[in-house]
Amino acid sequence: MVCRDGSALVTITLKDKAESPESDYDRESPRPFQAQSYGSLLKFPDIPASTLNTPSGNRDITVPVVDAIIVPTIRSAEQISSAIELASQVRCQLVTLYTDNFPAGLSPVLSRLKRGTAISLALRPTLRHHLLDLAADLPQRFIPPGALDISRKRNLGLLLGRACGWTRLLFLDDDIRRLNMGKLSSAAALLDKYPVVGLQVKKYPDASVVGHARRLTGRRQEPFISGGSLLVNPQRLNGFFPAIYHEDWLCIINHLRLGEVAIGGSVGQLPYGPFAVPDRARLEEFGDILASGLLWLVHADHSTIAAAQDGRGSSSAMTDHNYWRDATKTHFWEEVLNQRATLLDNISTRLKRLNPSDLSPLLSLKAAQQRCNELTADEFVAFTKDWIKNLAKWRDLLSLLPRVDSAEKALAELGLSHAASTYETHSEEALTRGTRWTGGFAGRWGRWSPTDGRHRFGLRSLRLWTGQAEQSVSHRVSRARG
Repeated sequence: MVCRDGSALVTITLKDKAESPESDYDRESPRPFQAQSYGSLLKFPDIPASTLNTPSGNRDITVPVVDAIIVPTIRSAEQISSAIELASQVRCQLVTLYTDNFPAGLSPVLSRLKRGTAISLALRPTLRHHLLDLAADLPQRFIPPGALDISRKRNLGLLLGRACGWTRLLFLDDDIRRLNMGKLSSAAALLDKYPVVGLQVKKYPDASVVGHARRLTGRRQEPFISGGSLLVNPQRLNGFFPAIYHEDWLCIINHLRLGEVAIGGSVGQLPYGPFAVPDRARLEEFGDILASGLLWLVHADHSTIAAAQDGRGSSSAMTDHNYWRDATKTHFWEEVLNQRATLLDNISTRLKRLNPSDLSPLLSLKAAQQRCNELTADEFVAFTKDWIKNLAKWRDLLSLLPRVDSAEKALAELGLSHAASTYETHSEEALTRGTRWTGGFAGRWGRWSPTDGRHRFGLRSLRLWTGQAEQSVSHRVSRARG
């Protein structure tokens, strides 16, 4: 495969063709965006049989099948009901992550769990933190607010899991359904071998807007893996969630190339309207192109997967730099962008032919096409180079994290209490009294007010505490490095 200037698109040789190329515009060789699925990068081991009365894998029967469930959400309190039911079944910690404020009616919903097993946090979107916002420190013309929000929340979940010593962590979106204790126990047992285990959404795949449009043309798109129902071992996971669409794929992509990602079953997901807001396609375009280009490199390089299976694979700063070298070349992304433009034109033409009266998918495709035309190869080169550097930074920072025995202590030790307020479950009688002091950081420095949905802080106390926290963390990091 060559680029327009005659140079090689990649320095590796394709051994297998993609499963179903878009034959309408290319019959020569498989390229990015042509494969129905990257299922060949996933492992499908036999799922261990599990019942409510047997341990999960090598886990003691008295220990919960997972250590914690992390639910990032921006919706109503009732939306986390299914996660609460699951956490109650498996007797694990539940961490719900909101943005800025807490929703009304949260207290009675959380009261369904045993006291002390749930913690709800509201992240401050305007407060920066060197650990949470490492994912945002990557060059883009603009960062979609939703992508930044979900990346910070999922990275916080990873940090809490790492600091608390958790080895089985479930990331669960609030629209995931049909997941029970038996299914979760069986999937979690695979974490004894694999650092990443996904639960696939098959009936209504969580695809991009362009992916859904492609499915309308009759092109089958097989489910892959999603951060919405993802089991990880935080002690072994070597990636973070960047602030782009497909942040989940980039977080685990180095495990994908090493053959360390397994599928542990399937779940359901509530349907949604992918074409309801055309601008959604525009916001997804950069991440969709980036992830597809990088995944294609992994898909093409079967030799790396084979090496990993033989125990010779690794993921470090040097191997990352060498492995992703092609993705730091301008001509690679020039060709990927050309192929993306061809794909979008192809889908648009098919949709007009199949159902010319339905404009909603076409409007979304038009938004994607406009964004694709704006993007340059240099943007992808710059992003990829900085992403590789930040992977090394992230791993270095993780090696310095303290070990604690609770999520509340982890927030304080990480210096993150000023970036997230904590909500405690109170009785309805207490809530009606107006305000109530909360524990931990808020207990000493502020209060949560359910009457107006805000956390009140004394400015002097906030400045004093954050100064002390930064000094403590800086001293600890310096001492560790010394």
